[in-house]
Amino acid sequence: MSQAQTAASTAFSLRQDGLRLRLSRVVFVLAALFLWSLVLQAPLRYGLARSHLDALIYLPKLLLLVAVVVLPLLRPRASPPALMVSVLAGVYLAWGMVNLPSLAQAAFGLWVLVPLLFGLWAGPVARPNQWRRLFIALFCVSAAGVFLNPLIHFPWSGQMLDLFGRSIEVSRQWTTFALERYAGFARASFSAASQLLLFGVMLVFLLKRRSAKLLVWLVAGAGIVLTTSKGLLGAWLLVSMYFFGGGLLRWSRYWIRLWLGVLMLIFLAMILVPLSTLWMHYDLTLHGYASRFLLASFGDRLDWTWPDSLHLLNLGGSWHWWVGRGLGGIGAAQQYFEPARYLAADNLFVYVAVFVGLPVAVFLFSALWWRIVRLSLSGQAVAWRLPVILVLVAYGVVVNVVEGGLLAFFLGMALSADLKYNAVKANA
Repeated sequence: MSQAQTAASTAFSLRQDGLRLRLSRVVFVLAALFLWSLVLQAPLRYGLARSHLDALIYLPKLLLLVAVVVLPLLRPRASPPALMVSVLAGVYLAWGMVNLPSLAQAAFGLWVLVPLLFGLWAGPVARPNQWRRLFIALFCVSAAGVFLNPLIHFPWSGQMLDLFGRSIEVSRQWTTFALERYAGFARASFSAASQLLLFGVMLVFLLKRRSAKLLVWLVAGAGIVLTTSKGLLGAWLLVSMYFFGGGLLRWSRYWIRLWLGVLMLIFLAMILVPLSTLWMHYDLTLHGYASRFLLASFGDRLDWTWPDSLHLLNLGGSWHWWVGRGLGGIGAAQQYFEPARYLAADNLFVYVAVFVGLPVAVFLFSALWWRIVRLSLSGQAVAWRLPVILVLVAYGVVVNVVEGGLLAFFLGMALSADLKYNAVKANA
């Protein structure tokens, strides 16, 4: 290579690095705005409603949508998951517009996917290992809201507002077997619990002192108990075993392989158990307060939520099992545009399968599993990726994940994070 060619190549690399650095800063700002809007969702909605500026609550997510459009134009190379999911989103958006009762229903289905798409496209340029202060602040505020909630009645608890002709919940006030489910500053208790868990996972890797890591993790667990979010408490216990066992074994490669096996079993449960409800009736008879508290909602999923959600694919013809209903065919979009048929899926595989049909859903989850295995066994693997995926997949057995903005954002980041720029040593 001539001297001129070398100089040109060096200049090009410098420009690329400069672009990446600028994009990483923009991604940080957008992500920070979005995450703060989630952590302080209830007081922000309450305050904006009183000022008649209700719609401003959607500004951070709208900025993410703009970024989803712009980032592919600025990035010369994208991660495979970002390309695959974006293409499928476009295809099934078009199909939903043709197949569903209204164009708006399919468009709302795309709106729901914005945090996931942003995470997928932002992952290769984001540098979460430099977001330590942001995660500390978010975790502390989220924890403060949950722990203050039993002592203080927040004015936004149980409040509703009217927006765009729809009744919108400011913050859910509810109980489980007479136990108050505390949401703190979030819109719902499970939202606060997911914030504590995911920010806690990140801080376990980003904090240097072991005592600080342990404190954060125990505070996260205690906060999740106050929210009575059983699925997230189970995920916290699962990842606790991953952390403490990994610490004892000094993150042996065999330990990672063991947990990839555990992850595979969770994937299989996520797919096979809901599908089995199509031809099996589970008679989950519960006796006693403890069993009803722990398993009543799971019994509802077995009894009607999962089979009824899958049977949405029978609407308009059984061929929907092959091609799906399109974006907006289940979940939040139904709640606003098809309320008589509204179902939340309460399972990540079921949610995706109703969108795209069973064959494509099985392919997507197989591809997801294979990518996790490859990246987790890489010598440069991002250390926080596997525990984040463990949280999301374990919780995805009982929740659709995609409609939780924080969950979807972290899923996208975990699947597309760049090895070179995002590696964080496993110093937990």
